[in-house]
Amino acid sequence: MRKQMLGSAFAALGFALSLSAREPHQESRISLAPASPQPQPVASLALSESPPSGQEEAAWASVAFTSETSIAVGVCLRDFFNQKCSLVLVRWQGGALQPFAQTLRFDLGVSVYPASDGRILAVQRLSPKFVYSADLSTVHDLPKELSRFFSQTGKTVAEWAPGSWKLYHLSDRLEPIREGTGNLQFVSDEVVLIQDGKVMRVETLDGTRLGSFSAPAGGYYASGSMGNNKLYLDDCKSLRIVDFDGKTLTKMRKECSAGDTSPSADGRRVLFDFTNHKSSGLKHVLESVQTITTLGMAGPEDVNHEEVRVIDTATGKACFDWHRSFPATLYSRVRSAAMSPSGEFVAIVDKGKLSIYRLPSDCDDSLLVSPNK
Repeated sequence: MRKQMLGSAFAALGFALSLSAREPHQESRISLAPASPQPQPVASLALSESPPSGQEEAAWASVAFTSETSIAVGVCLRDFFNQKCSLVLVRWQGGALQPFAQTLRFDLGVSVYPASDGRILAVQRLSPKFVYSADLSTVHDLPKELSRFFSQTGKTVAEWAPGSWKLYHLSDRLEPIREGTGNLQFVSDEVVLIQDGKVMRVETLDGTRLGSFSAPAGGYYASGSMGNNKLYLDDCKSLRIVDFDGKTLTKMRKECSAGDTSPSADGRRVLFDFTNHKSSGLKHVLESVQTITTLGMAGPEDVNHEEVRVIDTATGKACFDWHRSFPATLYSRVRSAAMSPSGEFVAIVDKGKLSIYRLPSDCDDSLLVSPNK
C-alpha cells in the first residue's frame, strides 16, 4: 500500500512538473486582461509608529467608510513580543488624512461597518455584537443575538432562524419592523431577498412584493442589493447583476475565494476584496502532491494573498486592480479594503498604513471583464 502511495505521488509529481513546464501559472481571479501596474495612493497615514526593530506587522485589519469623508480603521499590530489593537477614526478631507478619535476596545476578528448617525457597527463571527458612538467615547452591547444579515449601512439588522426571521431598525435601540417565514438571503435598507422553497422573493421592508425568480439547486454563495432596482447573485462560478425578476443584466466570471463584496450607494460600482492561498513554481507542485497523497487531508489552507478590484456593474469593466502577498496566516483579512459611498475612493489598510486611492470617472477598457455568455 505504501509503495502504491509513493508511486502515485511520484506520478503526480511528474504530471504536475510537466504541466508546470508547459503552462504559465494561472492565478485565481476575476477574468481580466493582462495585469496593470499597481495603482498609487493619493494619500497615506501611518496608524502606528513602528518599533526600532521594524518587525511590527498587521495581524488583523478592518476598514469602513462611515461617510464620504470619515473612515473607521480597526487594526491589530504585533511584533515578536506583544500585540496591540485599536480602532481609529480618520477624516478624509482636502486631500489629507487626519485621525480625530481612537479607542483601544478592538480585537482580532472584529469587522467594522457604518451605522446610523456616524456610529460604527462591530461584527464578530458574522454577527453584530456592539455599536461604537460617533466619537468612540462609548460602546453599547446589542441586546439580542443578531444574524449575519444586515444592511450595508448598518441601519437594518435581523434575527434569523431556519425558516423564519425578524427585521429591526438599529438606532439607539432595536425597533421591530416585521417578521416573516422563509430563509433570509440578504437585507438592505430598502429590500430583502427571501428563499421560499424553489422561489426567491424580493420584498420591501414592509412586505410589498417587488419580484420573484427561481432559486438554483445549489443556492448562492453570496447575494446583495445594487442600488434601488438591481441585485447581485454569486454562485462561486459567476457573479450576475440581475433585476428583481432575475433577468441577467451583467454577468462576470469569477472563482470562489473567501472575501467581501460591497457596492457603492447607487450600485454603479462594486468592490471585491478576495483573499486566498497562492504559490508558484516548485512550491506549487509540492503543495499539489501533498494534497493528492493525503487525499485532501493536508494542503495549502492559510491565506497569503489578497486582491482588491472595483468593477462597473453596467459594463463589466474594471476600475481598480490592487494586490499583495504576505506571510501565511489563518486570518482571511476580509474588509481590509472599502469603497466610499460615492464609488469615487477606495481605502486599503496594509502593513499598519491606511492608503486612499482615487478611482477614475470611467473604467479602463484594458481591464475589461469578459462576460460569461
